[in-house]
Amino acid sequence: MSLPGLPLDGIRVIDLGQVYAVPYCTLQLAAMGADIIKIEPPVTGEVLRQPKLPPGGAGYSFLMLNANKRSVTINLKDRRGYEIVLKLLEDADVLVENYLDGVMESFGLGYEQIAARFPRLIYASGKGYGSNSRYAKLGSMDNTIQASSGFISVTGFPDRPVKTPATLIDMGTGSHLVSGILAALIHRGRTGRGQHVEVAMLDVAIAALTSAVAPALQGMKFKRMGNRHWGACPTNLYPARDGEILIFCLTEAHWCTLAKLMGREELIADPRYRNHGARLKIADELDAIVSDWTSAQPRDAMVEGLIEAGIPCAPVRTVEEVIADPEITQRRMLIDSEYPTRGSIRVAGTPIKMSDAPEDGRPMRRPPELGEHNAEVLAAIGIDADELERLKRAGVI
Repeated sequence: MSLPGLPLDGIRVIDLGQVYAVPYCTLQLAAMGADIIKIEPPVTGEVLRQPKLPPGGAGYSFLMLNANKRSVTINLKDRRGYEIVLKLLEDADVLVENYLDGVMESFGLGYEQIAARFPRLIYASGKGYGSNSRYAKLGSMDNTIQASSGFISVTGFPDRPVKTPATLIDMGTGSHLVSGILAALIHRGRTGRGQHVEVAMLDVAIAALTSAVAPALQGMKFKRMGNRHWGACPTNLYPARDGEILIFCLTEAHWCTLAKLMGREELIADPRYRNHGARLKIADELDAIVSDWTSAQPRDAMVEGLIEAGIPCAPVRTVEEVIADPEITQRRMLIDSEYPTRGSIRVAGTPIKMSDAPEDGRPMRRPPELGEHNAEVLAAIGIDADELERLKRAGVI
């Protein structure tokens, strides 16, 4: 079930993940060659499937994050379901989960409950808050962690904070879990022992907030500045003739070059524009000057010119523009696939590119239907067709 010639060939992962963080973790492990057995509740599947929404059993976010996996339905609350999971763990290298604190223990599958039985197993947990946190039993999503971490407080405009719809903390948690799992696999190769790997979303958010935490540690107050930047000016979104552009003058050299491009060289010697701090005091005035210059030019031509001049910039693109960009396909960040109830779809790729694991022509398993691999996976642990049918009737699978 592993993809040929990849670094995690032969590694089997029992995936008890849901929504974004752990499914993104196992998506990356699958791209590295691991055999991912995704355990889902019977009938409904994991929550991101949204089985009641048309087309049935195929929420698009679920499809994006679950290619290259096999789906097995097991009722973890049933004793027989518990025993099936234990049997699957006998041949597994990694278990990954992101249930609320205490839920795995209620199934009898907490780390301390099974570690002695499976000493080589790497048990990876994605949490909202650390397992020893006072908030450990508090349900968490990306936006709630954005609130509790301070992320929202520093995002937005001076008069109002905002959250981002991008699930950066979820995906960061998934990626950190990948790193922890890979390190634990290396450690097991040296010692023969597995261990518990835990990544908390709040911890990931703290690291991501370095640019805000650093001033706070120095007793400074971080101020929301919208699309401006506290340490660089001019920096903002500016109108183009056919859209918007972000310009980021990080250094004095960038500012001097921009002033020359705008035909405003006299500003370079003007004391009011002498450095970032001085320019920030007149940011409205300066942004108006830059906007006058940018608004007359096509966005993409302006980006090319600024790149040539060495000034950091970017087109402000819509999501529709991004997914239509051929470079996204060429980089295999969105990969063509299909699904029975939707036909042609595109699924997420991995940002990790490895020179000895060429991607062209590599076989890819489409996202699984709910319980699609019950017979295939459970036959390998001795469950025949008759027993499979009995388990299904009893609601175990």
